[in-house]
Amino acid sequence: MPDQRGSMFIPPCIPTLVDKPPEGERWSHEFKYDGYRTQIHLAGGQARAFTRNGHD
Repeated sequence: MPDQRGSMFIPPCIPTLVDKPPEGERWSHEFKYDGYRTQIHLAGGQARAFTRNGHD
């Protein structure tokens, strides 16, 4: 779902427990902080946070 700046929300994958996260430039990682799954978009010096359902 595009936001007003054209940024695209990426639906999260179902988490899988691993010993070590993959490395490399083409990987995106999700961090679960304090019980919330959040996606952060940085563009033009602005940050936006989205819930796992895409709510801003």
